[in-house]
Amino acid sequence: MQTVKRWVRLAAALATIVAATAGCYDRTELEDITIALMMGIDLDEHDEPIVYMSSPVFSKEAKRKTEEFGVKSTTIRQARGRFDAMVTALTKGGKIQEVLIGKRVLQHPDWFQMLDVMYRDAKMTVNARVIAVDGKVSDIIGYYPENKPRLSLHLVKLTDTASRRNITVKTTLQEFHRQMHDKGMTASVTEMVKRREIEVKGTALLDDRGRYVTSLGIQESTLLQLLRRGLQHEMSLTLPIPVDTPNERLMKNRVSFFVKKGKVRVRTSVREGRFVFDIRLDMNVAVSERMFRFEIKKNAKSLETMVRDELGKQFASLVRKLQTNRVDPIGLGLYARAYQYREWKKVEDRWSETFAEADIRVTPVVSIVGDGIME
Repeated sequence: MQTVKRWVRLAAALATIVAATAGCYDRTELEDITIALMMGIDLDEHDEPIVYMSSPVFSKEAKRKTEEFGVKSTTIRQARGRFDAMVTALTKGGKIQEVLIGKRVLQHPDWFQMLDVMYRDAKMTVNARVIAVDGKVSDIIGYYPENKPRLSLHLVKLTDTASRRNITVKTTLQEFHRQMHDKGMTASVTEMVKRREIEVKGTALLDDRGRYVTSLGIQESTLLQLLRRGLQHEMSLTLPIPVDTPNERLMKNRVSFFVKKGKVRVRTSVREGRFVFDIRLDMNVAVSERMFRFEIKKNAKSLETMVRDELGKQFASLVRKLQTNRVDPIGLGLYARAYQYREWKKVEDRWSETFAEADIRVTPVVSIVGDGIME
């Protein structure tokens, strides 16, 4: 009996040792890996594709903690082979956090094929943010912020924070793939520009082939987010208000407010072969800034009417811009498919043209629920 127990204990000890060391035989040191955290695609002066990569440097002797490379290549997979010939360690792409695409690349209708390896290789991540760059990708890839975190982390935080503030969209590789293949909408991605600092410029809009057509500013991006999903996170708007004030005033007639509640309702119908979308947006707002004399408590209804009218104008302007450029980042085609399927099937392969001819009406309903702690 004692012999059996001894053999059982020995077997358990051996099993523990094997389990503890099973993952160590192929261990790779960080110093022996080049982990790509950022990837960029741009065109040179001869319209030849350039693929960029940025990775951290795990070395105490290195003065800079990141290294950047750019190679001429027609494919990302081919570029990886070129990178392996330049870096001091094996290149790994499974941790990429941002994919930067230059506007000149986005203007080509077939550029999306360059991302094929990102979706085909199981080791690649699909959570990387897709970002359109207004300018040269190298200006951002090669930027070394002194008073900010590592650039890859800084861009992640910048994109995610801007999305939470509803001043741009957040589009991951996985979401971008869905938007590119869904006939009921067109793709949209964060747009950035490098001035003195890297800034979120707004939202870049692509057509049904993935080609860049126009951009939305920060205010327009906020309105787009309202139409797409209502209120998800903190949202602030500033609007001009038509009140009588002296012309020599330094401050313009503006009112700012936080959106406390934003609920979107879309009614879809077809009249005389034309799609009709009635969009009602119920909003509860709290005034955060008022740049003119006005007694809000006594005249709340009047201010609600002025805010509603101004919002209506801005929504109408946004819809005209989208229809003129034949892009549907709102995803109204999804409503058409869900509620008018028979009519949708007739136009699904030419939804962009159908969207441009649709009757789209946005009706904001505004209720002021707060005006601050001091009059």
